[in-house]
Amino acid sequence: MPLEIIYEDKYLLAVIKSPGMLSQADGNDDIMSALPYKTHIINRLDRPVGGIVLLAKDADTAAKLTNQIKDIEKYYYAIVCSLCPEYGEFSDYLMTNKRLNTTKIVNSGNVGAKFAKLTFTKLDEKDELSLIKVRLYTGRHHQIRAQLSAHGMPIWGDTKYNPAFKHKRGVLPALYACRLVFTHPITGERLCLKSKPNYGKFSDFTEDKYEL
Repeated sequence: MPLEIIYEDKYLLAVIKSPGMLSQADGNDDIMSALPYKTHIINRLDRPVGGIVLLAKDADTAAKLTNQIKDIEKYYYAIVCSLCPEYGEFSDYLMTNKRLNTTKIVNSGNVGAKFAKLTFTKLDEKDELSLIKVRLYTGRHHQIRAQLSAHGMPIWGDTKYNPAFKHKRGVLPALYACRLVFTHPITGERLCLKSKPNYGKFSDFTEDKYEL
């Protein structure tokens, strides 16, 4: 499957992952196998989620990016089944059930619980749905999907965390990695990579609502 490249230099590569494609796996339907040369993936997205994926072309660059991973600003678009506030912030502790491949909010004292934080801004609302832009401060397993659902804002089309879509097939969660902001680990240049979704439920909102 061809990949759309939105940034490339001697050290870095940024591509758009289509929803349904794996970030990395031992097969043919993943980003790594779609590229003609070896790369090191920096930010993985859930299989049903589309958007920007950043890769390093060599191990040294990958190590430098990994060391500054907490400083990379990550933004997502999401459509939630709620008329939500104009702005919100959620700070929780999350626990992952590896057997069920799910994540839920737990008390901070639970063994293995990990702190998770995100903020969101509402961009538009329509038909009991809200288009929001999420800033992710921590990168936990299924974090955005689990946190938004637990706080009464389940993502449209999410068959794992939105009860309204639990038994539906052929739908994709309206979640998209739209922006990465970071300092180039080699050149020191400040980079801002952007992309807008143009598929599925995202098409219900006009392009000018997607603020990057």
